[in-house]
Amino acid sequence: MAHRCRPWALLSALLAALMVLVGCAGPEYTYVTNSSDRTYLKVPNSWRPIDPKAIDAALGLDTTVKDSERGLWLQGYDADATPSPDHLFGASAAAPATLIGVQDVPTSARGSYSLDKLRDLFYPVSPASQQQAAADPTSMVQDLSVMSDEVLTPGDGVRGVHTVFRYRVAGGPPQVMDQTLYLNDDASKLYLFFVRCSTECYQQRQKEITNVVSSFTVLEKL
Repeated sequence: MAHRCRPWALLSALLAALMVLVGCAGPEYTYVTNSSDRTYLKVPNSWRPIDPKAIDAALGLDTTVKDSERGLWLQGYDADATPSPDHLFGASAAAPATLIGVQDVPTSARGSYSLDKLRDLFYPVSPASQQQAAADPTSMVQDLSVMSDEVLTPGDGVRGVHTVFRYRVAGGPPQVMDQTLYLNDDASKLYLFFVRCSTECYQQRQKEITNVVSSFTVLEKL
């Protein structure tokens, strides 16, 4: 007499097989860390690294100088099939691109950092800077509007700002940038992070982008 397969037994076998497949799957995220400065970010593993020397060249930095010698650590990741610093700093990014970094602040400059200076690190975001940019016919940034802005006081020896804004660069299509900037208590370290892409991309991939933004962590004090 043939044995009937019990439904619960079949379900158990299927669940066991699924667990094996999950266990064999690759990691879902890439963890970007600067352990010496206790700075961390998590990006989907489909976001590929941008060549650090290409980032340096795009910023006009000397590509032969080591990070430890210039007091600046930068890492970029790009969800585009062809990672490029153009997607960080250029006129358009059709897929999310992110930059994370830590910069030593010279002693002579530590007293000059205000919250507005943090906001304006990459683009003219503060009201005064927006006004200046609007009056400058040579400005490459147009139609900048702040979507949200908050002062961050998480403790752990850091303070900063989190700002999301729309803008266009050199007449390109509308973009959205989500940026977070921190200073430590004695203003000797600047922690920078942003993710950007087109307005359509930002709307369509907002959950993915929000997960990356929320993972940015700085632990100045232990």
